[in-house]
Amino acid sequence: MTNRSFLYVPGDRPDRVAKAMASSADAVIVDLEDAVKPDRKDDARAVVRACAARTTGEVWVRVGSGDDLPRDLAAVAVPAVAELVHGVVVAKCETTAVLDQVVAALGEHVAVAALVESARAVRRLDDLVAHPAVVQCHLGEVDLLAELGAHGDGGEELLRHVRAELVVASVAAGRLAPIGGVHLAIDDLDALERTSRRLAETGFAGRAVIHPSHCDPVHAAFGPGPAEVAWARDVLDRWDAATDGAIRAADGTMIDEAVVVRARRVLDSRR
Repeated sequence: MTNRSFLYVPGDRPDRVAKAMASSADAVIVDLEDAVKPDRKDDARAVVRACAARTTGEVWVRVGSGDDLPRDLAAVAVPAVAELVHGVVVAKCETTAVLDQVVAALGEHVAVAALVESARAVRRLDDLVAHPAVVQCHLGEVDLLAELGAHGDGGEELLRHVRAELVVASVAAGRLAPIGGVHLAIDDLDALERTSRRLAETGFAGRAVIHPSHCDPVHAAFGPGPAEVAWARDVLDRWDAATDGAIRAADGTMIDEAVVVRARRVLDSRR
């Protein structure tokens, strides 16, 4: 079962880290990159080292891919931290060489998520997703649009193409379905759930969030509703009971193996 929400929290704010750990997020990402000012990086690394084990869900650490990467990885490589951290999210991941560097520092047991947020990364999707250490890709929509100079309806149109490419590349490589970008309007929960449902319909497994209040709406969007669960059960019941001939669902649509696969996926995604 994949995570539906990844809650970002600045690594240099112990108070926020504690709140994030107690939230309903499926996974927490302690950020050592964008959310932390350069002169606070060492403080953030110390917070990661002092982080108490989370009782539920996973803890990830977002590391930089530039000059800060060796020190970020050193903070995660401390044995007490390595036992706590499920994986690392590699920010601005553009080359497999960076992924090799992560594996060399942390070992093959640590899961790696590649954060795709640049034009170069989009061009190299197949190589990044196919790297043995990568279990999943995240899409950094804000940084990508800023680099491309895209915005408004045009920016959304561009993102639709990138999202489709990322889903196809992930499935083709046998990786987990990707994680969508954050929703910046903290108080607009209706838009959050609406855009999250669109991501789910596109094939995404979940999305990153920047506030604990976003977790539950995201979970609702990426989890099946009662009607969808009832449909899936009906499909599987009819499929199992069939002996020969055409099989139809309660709504009259044909049932074939592809429909059965979708029905099983719906039931497997329940929490």
